[in-house]
Amino acid sequence: MEWIKSRNPLDYKIAVARMEGIVDKIISGNEQETIWLLEHNEIYTAGTSTKDIHLENVRGAPIIKTNRGGQLTFHGPGQRIIYLMVNLERFSYDIRKYVNFLEQLIMNTLYEFNISTHRWDKAIGVWTYKQINSRKIIKKDRHKIASIGIRVRKKISFHGISVNINPNLDFFDKIILCGLENTKATSAKELGVKISFNDFDEALKFNFEKLLKNDAKI
Repeated sequence: MEWIKSRNPLDYKIAVARMEGIVDKIISGNEQETIWLLEHNEIYTAGTSTKDIHLENVRGAPIIKTNRGGQLTFHGPGQRIIYLMVNLERFSYDIRKYVNFLEQLIMNTLYEFNISTHRWDKAIGVWTYKQINSRKIIKKDRHKIASIGIRVRKKISFHGISVNINPNLDFFDKIILCGLENTKATSAKELGVKISFNDFDEALKFNFEKLLKNDAKI
């Protein structure tokens, strides 16, 4: 498994073209499975489940339709993008099992920084509770901190995960997150947790390798 990291935000189209090139090499046997850590310039991406009505009021950044699964989301500086180009044989060709793995990977990684997260049966991804003070009443609202969207080509999965470390959350206010009304995004920074990309990446790699060792197929 090769890990690569890009230091500066990359144009989405350029990054996807590079990722698909790596996938083609993996399929042909000329490249090993790869995990790529990067950031994107500000852009909205519309996955294959996005409805046109979800695009009507989106402003502030370009919109591009993409071939990954999932719905409309935002990418930008301060968000860790994790593109995983992985052979699904590792997961018995079970996409649900693989998505569960990705969710657990992010949950375990964020727990390293004392951020408690959970799954939500209404939408794929990783969620957390943010404390809201309203009229002297303290309540906890569910917010999304990480999104997952994948595509499979000849048993190789690609695209992957976006994790909100410290992006500009205002861009999320302009979209219907996960296609569900009244859903909101949060970030580690908004939760009061300061995380560097280097620290996050180290924790991610550690938990990735640990989770793989616990899988019977590995």
